[in-house]
Amino acid sequence: MPMTQLSEELKAQERMTAVGALQVLDAAAGASLDRITQLAAFAFDAPVAFVSIVGVDTQRFISQVGLQITGTDIRSSICSYTIASPDVMVVPDLAADPRFAHNELVCGAPHLRFYAGAPLIAKNGVAIGAVCVMGPTPRDLSEDDRQHLKTLAAMAMSQLELRRLSGRQDPVSGLSNRHQFHIDYDGLVARASAGTMYAVMLDVLDVPRLDEAGQALGMPPLEAMLHRSGVRLRVALEDITDVYHVGVSRFAFLIDLPTQDDVEALLLELKQRIIRPVMAAAVPMSPQFHAGICAFDPTTDSSNDVLRKLLVGVQAAISTRKDFCWYSERRDELLRRGYRLAADAERGLRREEFYLLFQPRVDTLTGKVVSAEALIRWNHPRLGPVGPAEFIPVFERTALMPAVSGWVVDAALDQLAAWQRDGIPLCLSINLAASDLSTEGMAERLLQKLAARDLPASLLEIEITEGEWLRANTVAGEQLARLAGVGVRVAIDDFGSGYSNFGYLSRLPISTIKMDKSLVDHLADDPGARLKAKAIIELAKGLGYTTVAEGVESMEQRQVLTELGCDQLQGYLFAEPLAAEALAAMVDA
Repeated sequence: MPMTQLSEELKAQERMTAVGALQVLDAAAGASLDRITQLAAFAFDAPVAFVSIVGVDTQRFISQVGLQITGTDIRSSICSYTIASPDVMVVPDLAADPRFAHNELVCGAPHLRFYAGAPLIAKNGVAIGAVCVMGPTPRDLSEDDRQHLKTLAAMAMSQLELRRLSGRQDPVSGLSNRHQFHIDYDGLVARASAGTMYAVMLDVLDVPRLDEAGQALGMPPLEAMLHRSGVRLRVALEDITDVYHVGVSRFAFLIDLPTQDDVEALLLELKQRIIRPVMAAAVPMSPQFHAGICAFDPTTDSSNDVLRKLLVGVQAAISTRKDFCWYSERRDELLRRGYRLAADAERGLRREEFYLLFQPRVDTLTGKVVSAEALIRWNHPRLGPVGPAEFIPVFERTALMPAVSGWVVDAALDQLAAWQRDGIPLCLSINLAASDLSTEGMAERLLQKLAARDLPASLLEIEITEGEWLRANTVAGEQLARLAGVGVRVAIDDFGSGYSNFGYLSRLPISTIKMDKSLVDHLADDPGARLKAKAIIELAKGLGYTTVAEGVESMEQRQVLTELGCDQLQGYLFAEPLAAEALAAMVDA
């Protein structure tokens, strides 16, 4: 046997020994890393993130965001290259790398192009897998970002080691862990009578700060702060209940109090103890305080469901920057519904569940229809009609957006071509997402689709939302310039609702400004709104932009916008979104 092959087999044996010792292939191990995986996706603005374990014949994804598979054949494993080096491996463009150009994740859905992975190195020095981020757009990582990814890999490895060592006690805080929480909960069920109790989960360090502090200080100061926070909780509650360390920075406890007001009063007392600064490795650190609360009946609710409800509450508290939030069934339903929409989207495209409606834009002075905006809708077989305000944000957080946008472009251009054949003189606007514009080659593909249908570029308008993402995205700017250079019009949508920066717009090939509905709503009764609209219209005209007002619903609004000199209007005053045939009839009328 050649020495090289023997060496590789020995490495594989060492790797599998470490994997077995850590017990990383069971579901609980992956669950313990989910927050780190989510942090990786968030920190690197990546639609796909995962923790891989590289085996002999396969690689397993034990924690993942944005993927619908649990692993691949070892021959398709990019991570098998990552574990060969102690450093971060970055592949800026997978399609341009002969090692990966034919990889199934590159050639097929979700058509990934960028990869970065940091190896998971066990205490014996053996790399067992990697923490990875991927995306559909070629890019590189700065040296700081590479260090960030290494920090996350170190955190993931620490979590796996701690899980192996801890058993039922968390080694950082010294408190009982999640495993013990489930055991004690089962004991509570056995001796409890039916009745309401309360559960609380407390987060003492948010994800961005956890990442930042880990990079700057390493893990020991963070662990010292978590230990001190655990001690404070244990001391405060030692005569009342037990405290459990159930996540990296999360603690939980069960409590039997008469009312919800009593629970909230207790949490306010705990907050004063927890948020006091902690000296960690000579660095003062201030724990945060975000809690989720739920009521439960130990005879009917499982421990897993209680923890899940607490996570819903904690995340609500973090996202709304509140000290605590009660579990909301409505929020829970929305979260589950969002996951269902993401899971069903690909099937929906195959089964033609999506369709387009078209809302006309009219000339302010003549009232004549001059163009239309293509608006996607979804007739879900189980949920019924679903609007884009609900499903587009879900898709934008996953790798689904390019496929959905591609469908919209094809369907819209097909309809535009049909109108042209029928002699209906309309221009058409299509909304594109940030991820669409960040994809190399998007402009060329769009122009090819126009040419294939014999459509002039001047008939098409691309609508994009304003924001800092556009200012910082050089690829998007290049794509827009390419489109505008051949006559495609570019519109900024929802202007006036947020970023609203004319300074950076003047450096982009913008032709149209669409004022947000929130500004139009109060034109008739709010002088401030009228002044703001006037300023936007006058400045836009000075820069040579066409101005469009969205959400026009009353004659009073129309009159004000006419007086202010707005060029075009769109809204229910003229027509709701229509089927293609109804819009054609409106143009002919």
